[in-house]
Amino acid sequence: MKILPVALTPKKILLIGAGRAAALKARSVLESDCELSVIAHAVADDFFSNRAVTIKPFELDDARGFDALINATGDAALSKTLWENRRARGYLLNCVDQPKFCDFYFTANMRRGDLCVSVSTGGASASLAQSTRDLIAGVIEDGFCPKPPNGRNGEIYLIGCGTGGIDNLTIGAFKAIKKLDVALIDNLISAEIRSLLPKKCLAIDAGKRKNSHSIAQDEINDLIVKHAKMGRIVGRLKSGDPSIFGRLYEEAAFAAESGFAPLVISGVSSAFAACRAAGVAPTLRGVSSGALIVSAHLKGARFNDDWVDLIGKTPYTIIVLMAHSFSAEIVKSVKRRAISPRTPCAFASQIDSADEAVVFGVLGDLEAMAARIMKPAALIIGECAALSYKRR
Repeated sequence: MKILPVALTPKKILLIGAGRAAALKARSVLESDCELSVIAHAVADDFFSNRAVTIKPFELDDARGFDALINATGDAALSKTLWENRRARGYLLNCVDQPKFCDFYFTANMRRGDLCVSVSTGGASASLAQSTRDLIAGVIEDGFCPKPPNGRNGEIYLIGCGTGGIDNLTIGAFKAIKKLDVALIDNLISAEIRSLLPKKCLAIDAGKRKNSHSIAQDEINDLIVKHAKMGRIVGRLKSGDPSIFGRLYEEAAFAAESGFAPLVISGVSSAFAACRAAGVAPTLRGVSSGALIVSAHLKGARFNDDWVDLIGKTPYTIIVLMAHSFSAEIVKSVKRRAISPRTPCAFASQIDSADEAVVFGVLGDLEAMAARIMKPAALIIGECAALSYKRR
């Protein structure tokens, strides 16, 4: 089928579904100025965990007022119903992996400022479209950034960008960001910090999400060095501090083995920003003589509970990163070890954002606490959590 490729002006779009396929479509839509709403039976992908989703079964009346609908549920019966009603209801339709029920198809896009390259196979092969896009992107990237003066190598910065707000960005990080030619950017880097990048800078999304890693670590390492060898100033922008669960060693060691001396810029870790948000001093004379920073998350989205045994057996405050998704597992581990469910704790969520929130409680109520906040969130455990100066 020979389609007519067109550029669609901003539309009001309804996405049905909140799973992996829906997340891929949502990312494409959000790159444009289209207005996106989401309706689903349940959230099944972390991409939607911090986004507005209407939880309910879809009904045809829900389509009222929308210019286009995307069915990402995989439900063929729903696709058929939407297709048969699209003219009467006045919307364009896309049904993921069901081309016979599509008025339009998504293209594999590459954006560099105002430049947008789109590749389409008319819905026949998404993988072919993506691989072709990547080939074109490689050609364009080589001409997008400035070439090395006198053939010299560039520089590599591994930059801790804190917890999102510019107020928590160090002066060193600010200076480094302003001179970058290439930036490899984590998911949690805020739009406020992204806006500091020079207009000439090539921004590459190198973020990782639970169960959905967009770029493998080896590929990130290769990209950093590849661009540095072209004489460019390359920055790896990481949330928090790059030395705290930030893959600092892997990237710094690879750069060093490739002949570069990477410049590491520390950032404000979410572990300590969470304590600030909660009004908790993790080291408090007579209460806690130190702080332990641990992660609840292991490779492959597995739960790490090695640290749970320390609760109540150490004079230190325990700060647990990536704990929100594992709140139920933490409670089970606490019960198995006969640890007091009355141990004080606090969740600090969405630090440095307009949605920043803190919930205080005890370990036995951790699941209910997690249900009241959004990810990302840091968990603070210990007697210090009951002594917040913000609760007075």
